[in-house]
Amino acid sequence: MEKPAGKSRLLVIGLMVMVFSVLYITSTANVGGEKQKKDEKRMLSTLEETLEQMEGLGKVTVYFHYDEKEAESPLAGYFSVSSNTTNHSPLQGLLVVAEGAEDPALRNGLSQLLANVLQLPEHRIVIVEMKKRGNQHESQ
Repeated sequence: MEKPAGKSRLLVIGLMVMVFSVLYITSTANVGGEKQKKDEKRMLSTLEETLEQMEGLGKVTVYFHYDEKEAESPLAGYFSVSSNTTNHSPLQGLLVVAEGAEDPALRNGLSQLLANVLQLPEHRIVIVEMKKRGNQHESQ
């Protein structure tokens, strides 16, 4: 009659292992999200610095627009057949505010360049002229 007690003990140990593994997975998912945000900030500043080096462009500010889907559970895709699940929302659009973007040829070239680099359709990239500040008396 020792066997039923052994089975229940084994079942309790198995449940405890599952609970601890779920807690571990959810706690490490948040750490990875913070690392991803740091990587995105680094990429954003590098992209802005690189674009500012282009001929005809001055100061550049870039804004990424991501899909605003509800956050899924870290275990949502665990049992799915597909292996190409990602933890971050896909990039939906890009806004570039740049000094010198009033030139249509420059704006078109910049749009094509960003579409190729970011693998984003051109119609999802918006480039606008940066508001001029200071030295407004130069044109008078």
